Amino acid sequence: MIGGEFVDVYAGQHESWDCICTCFFIDTARNVVQYIRTIKNLLRPGGIWANLGPLLYHYADMFNENSIELTLEEVLQVTTDLGLEIVLNDYRRCAYSSDQKSMFKVEYDCLFFLARKPVQ
Repeated sequence: MIGGEFVDVYAGQHESWDCICTCFFIDTARNVVQYIRTIKNLLRPGGIWANLGPLLYHYADMFNENSIELTLEEVLQVTTDLGLEIVLNDYRRCAYSSDQKSMFKVEYDCLFFLARKPVQ
């Protein structure tokens, strides 16, 4: 998958998913608001979005690349503004890569949340 493809690939699947899990994913977007809107539209009423990952924003330091880079608080605010209810919000320390035979390890402090699309 390449950056931005997510929105196009799932465009025709309105309310088709009971659960969407995103792991180290939402910060790959040029427009994270568009990703959140797409996830909300994909969920059936009562559906759950589980997200885990950092907010590194892959395009942040790329020359001639525009991207929207929200803070944690802004991600949660946009999520609720778009109509999802945050039911769990936490931080998790996650290993990204490691070598058990050496002392090398990369870890991130990650945003972990569950959001529910209301039943209407």
